Amino acid sequence: MTNYLGRLRLSLFAVAFISLTATSGLADRMLIERNARPLLAEGALEAIDLWETPLDGFFVRSHHNVLPSVTNDSWDVSFEGLLAKQKKISVKSLKKYPQVTFHAVLECSGNGRGLFSPQVSGIQWKRGAVGNAEWSGVKLADVLKDLGVSAEAAYVTVEGFDEPVMKGDKKFVRSIPLSTLAEAGAILAFTMNRQPIPLVHGGPVRLVIPGFYGQNWIKWVTKLVFSKEPDERMYAKKAYRMPLVAVKPGEAWDPVKQGKPIESILVQSIITYPKPDANLAPGKIVIRGKAFSGTGFITKVELSSDAGVSWKVGTLSSPKDYAWQEFEYEMSIGEGQSIEVMTRATDSKGHVQPLVQEWNPKGYLYNAADRVKFRGSSAGALLASGEALALTHCQTCHSLGMAEAQRLDKGDWVKVTKKMADYGLVLADDEVEKIATYFASRYSKELPTDDSKFVELSSDPSSLTSPGDAPKAHWVHGKGLFDTYCQSCHGKEGEGNIGPVLKGRSLSAGLFWSSVTNGKRKMPAFKGVLTVQQTDDLRAWLVLRDRVQGTRDRL
Repeated sequence: MTNYLGRLRLSLFAVAFISLTATSGLADRMLIERNARPLLAEGALEAIDLWETPLDGFFVRSHHNVLPSVTNDSWDVSFEGLLAKQKKISVKSLKKYPQVTFHAVLECSGNGRGLFSPQVSGIQWKRGAVGNAEWSGVKLADVLKDLGVSAEAAYVTVEGFDEPVMKGDKKFVRSIPLSTLAEAGAILAFTMNRQPIPLVHGGPVRLVIPGFYGQNWIKWVTKLVFSKEPDERMYAKKAYRMPLVAVKPGEAWDPVKQGKPIESILVQSIITYPKPDANLAPGKIVIRGKAFSGTGFITKVELSSDAGVSWKVGTLSSPKDYAWQEFEYEMSIGEGQSIEVMTRATDSKGHVQPLVQEWNPKGYLYNAADRVKFRGSSAGALLASGEALALTHCQTCHSLGMAEAQRLDKGDWVKVTKKMADYGLVLADDEVEKIATYFASRYSKELPTDDSKFVELSSDPSSLTSPGDAPKAHWVHGKGLFDTYCQSCHGKEGEGNIGPVLKGRSLSAGLFWSSVTNGKRKMPAFKGVLTVQQTDDLRAWLVLRDRVQGTRDRL
């Protein structure tokens, strides 16, 4: 590992934990984890039901787990290749160009993969790997005017910091036609929803291409290379491609010879209310959702409650920038009645959502008509109301584990809920009744407690001891562990022997934990040999030793 990487690496877990918990007490209900390492999470319906998706409910997609730790205005972006002037420009200097602001939909091209049948491999996103945010930054075209792009340049290979722990050609890059960037009005963005772009979302600078799928919105932009031909690396040449002709399940295909790059977002609609299998109070209800397309604005959204035999047009909000549009449709439901609603959108170019999704081997570009089933139930509606009240009033301070562990009956839950008045929470009697009914029903005394939940401590930065704050005893323990397990390969002072040099290297907690626990290249895995605490003690000793040595060098 070079000194550069040693200085800049930080585990995605720590970043995600900080950014996703600091902004909202309800963050655990806004994102659904699909993978822990690297963190992949999709927005819950509560998040995408809002017109502007909140940062703590905006989906997270990264390809690797090694990210930068320093993300400020000193960050440099290199412009190379077929340019009159090749130049490295800091974010501070980029911000001097005129800035533009607009809302735009960002969607992972694998959104909906978990809905394909037959199932395909990959992250099993449902419908939440999408969001609508306000982006601010500078037009790429304005920057390129000063650099002078050669007439021969046809592609821009955009490179981000996102890279694997293991070396190779797997750094995440995309080669994008220069004409695409120009026509789409691409920007180098610095803010997201009027805040500096959070690190998990690509800050301090991210490429934003309105109307195009998210793999082209490169995060942590470090380099743009202008060339005649697209890049030959794996992510640019083979990844994120769709078959030119339909491929049947099990049929072989070559993504390079028989595929094309994924670009524009397909026309879609997503029902955000009601939730699937919801119990709704009988009477009038309002179906609502979002519709969007990368090839034009939405002109209509139709709804069907008879499996597509007949369709009725819902109300639709006006288009704004490159954002999604909201639709609503009012209907009635009776007690005990079950209904399945379908929605399909049409855009200004005449593109219409298909009723059935065409299968593809990578599970990309899901855009079939959305469907949701629900039923009319007075009893179920009461529980749903209690759940909504608990989310608003209880889970602001507590996670569901607090309720799950207690197993109280309704009367006891009434007492517990009323007791919260001592902490400033005052509820009407009917609200207390609904919350108590919900908790007593969901976590009844008859149900066993769940002792099967395990936390992978490597993905939870709160479990990792900070070397700077570790008690002295941990440093001593760490030295003993280093002498026992590490010095034979890394040298007595970490100077390197069979293993690489450790002396003077600043390793992030997440990267260190992962390497020690899971092994790396020829290094054995110490999972089952060293506990999490011992691993933290070991890192605490290495960091302390380097600090002491650095102080000596300055004297």
